[in-house]
Amino acid sequence: MSYRAELHPFALGQMNGLPFEAVHALAARTAELIDAPWDAVPVYPDDPSFRRTSFGDFGVMAFRVDEDAELITIYSVVWAG
Repeated sequence: MSYRAELHPFALGQMNGLPFEAVHALAARTAELIDAPWDAVPVYPDDPSFRRTSFGDFGVMAFRVDEDAELITIYSVVWAG
């Protein structure tokens, strides 16, 4: 099963000014997650649908997995590079 990926407006705002390297790494990691969304660390122990993972050398994104809708919603993007 492949999921769709969607960027929350908050995450889009955080991406403003990201270097090409970061955008490319974020896109590559997102492509991996659409096939394996559970391949990330849970954010909350009582709700495994909220996950986080790194991308590139200095990025972290947080997202929510909706199994019923087969949707990954990225709600936070942080790049420290």
